[in-house]
Amino acid sequence: MDFQDNRETYAIIATLYYLSDMSQDDIAKMFGVSRFKISRILKKCKEYNIIEFRINNSTMYQKNLEAQIKSLLGLDQVIIVSSEANDNESKANVGRAAAAYLTNNLKDGMLVGFDWGTTLQTMIREFNPTKKYCNALFLQISGSVSSQTLTGTGYIVDGHDIVRSLAMKANAGWSLFPAPYIVKDSRLRSLLFEDPSIKSHVDHFKKLDMVFFGVSSTLAEERYRFYKNYLTKEECDLILPNSEQGELFSNIFDLDGNLASDSLLSQRTLTIGFDLLKSIPVKIALAAGSNKANSLIAGARGGYISAMIIDEVAALSILNRISA
Repeated sequence: MDFQDNRETYAIIATLYYLSDMSQDDIAKMFGVSRFKISRILKKCKEYNIIEFRINNSTMYQKNLEAQIKSLLGLDQVIIVSSEANDNESKANVGRAAAAYLTNNLKDGMLVGFDWGTTLQTMIREFNPTKKYCNALFLQISGSVSSQTLTGTGYIVDGHDIVRSLAMKANAGWSLFPAPYIVKDSRLRSLLFEDPSIKSHVDHFKKLDMVFFGVSSTLAEERYRFYKNYLTKEECDLILPNSEQGELFSNIFDLDGNLASDSLLSQRTLTIGFDLLKSIPVKIALAAGSNKANSLIAGARGGYISAMIIDEVAALSILNRISA
């Protein structure tokens, strides 16, 4: 069969693989192309919505999975949502559950912290409280990143937008972190933390009741897409966690939750301190995807995560990583 690089051919290949149980090798021989090409086409079929998956897991299955991870990592709560055919939809499911968690647990007078990130941004649309929280305060816990849309994602991840948008929906007050997220050297970082407006904002961190944050991917291409605004390619490679490490707030941790002493950005980021983070009563990590497992494990074991809202793929990846 002649191979033509078009949607119709992609649909034929998907039909042969998913409905006729043909192997990728056999399909490759049929079209006279490599197995690698067939594998790439099947991935594109998901992106182009040629194929859609629906996995109907029982509520009991998810509850058992939540209980396993809660016990293994010593967490207070684990909420697992369904994974979808692409990352954006899985993140949206996590954001929906996080918005519901905030709605159900928010009380007037609370101080609630928010980091930046694509998964946190999905909370904004889903958060629609019916009450007003005039005495609550929403806080940005990390300095600001670029407000430009991340190329190829459609997301704007700046913490300013996330905090202000959520606070306005709750009719709550907000306080923004008036500083960049990453600076060139530790001396500038120290000087900025002495600035009166920054000092006043950071002082609120000691009184936080609850905090929401994402965890970093361990995929080099995803990390470079963000860090290229702040670091050289060589520096980006230096902060890439290895297979036995994870990352929180741009700092590298081993899987027992210990901060790596040579972490390049440990003295160059303006964000909540890890000692303060540990002391917050409710610390909720949001994540979707297999590449977040190491960071979630490290954060939980280090005492920086008390609750997780994650998708099923992230949950299964955690179990696989712990049992490896």
